[in-house]
Amino acid sequence: MDWIFGLAMLLGIGPALILMYLGVRNYTYPRVEQPFFSDPTFFILLVVGMIAGSILFFAMIAMGFASNVVYMVILAAIEAMVLVVVMNLRRFRGKSDSVFYGYALGLGISCGLSTGIVFVTASTVETFDASVVVLILISVSMSLMLGACGTTVGEGIARHRVMEFALQAMIPLIIYNIILTVLLQGGEMGGMVAYYVCAIVALVFGAVLYYRTMMLRLPQIVKEVLKMEGKKRDDLPK
Repeated sequence: MDWIFGLAMLLGIGPALILMYLGVRNYTYPRVEQPFFSDPTFFILLVVGMIAGSILFFAMIAMGFASNVVYMVILAAIEAMVLVVVMNLRRFRGKSDSVFYGYALGLGISCGLSTGIVFVTASTVETFDASVVVLILISVSMSLMLGACGTTVGEGIARHRVMEFALQAMIPLIIYNIILTVLLQGGEMGGMVAYYVCAIVALVFGAVLYYRTMMLRLPQIVKEVLKMEGKKRDDLPK
């Protein structure tokens, strides 16, 4: 059991930490002399997200561990609202660094959720063949999805358009959780083919949303919010 928990920690936290580095490396030291956000605040929100994600996982257990699509849709709405509640503090409103803090919070939530999901799923698997690959896909796709959605909520806080961007984050989360429901139910909903197909679809869906949010839009988002604050920087990544 101990090694299963270790595997869950590795697969649950590892992808989020890798994405944390990849997503913000161009916005902090040493890539820029003046970081676009505070590292201590970023890591505090990552930890807050881990705690929130763990609580959400226990809520997921109480709902029957993805046994019902309706429950998972409700869970997606709760995930989005947790992002909003934590980020909607006065300290974050109208600030360009809120985009990055939303990213940290989203990654933290994915750590708590995916660690629990991997642990429960691995505990019920009799043989570890392709199942390990599926567990990796679950963790990576969840980190991509919640990281991107956290950034979207952070953008809404920075622009003072909270509910508009919360809805933009909630819709992809609902779609993702529906896919995840079929995936976690495995053979009971569509057979094993659906199990593996849904794992790939979840990964592709998360990757596309992440790429669009973090690679294509993020520099422009930060530039526009800085302009709203009356600031201008010439070291924004292209």
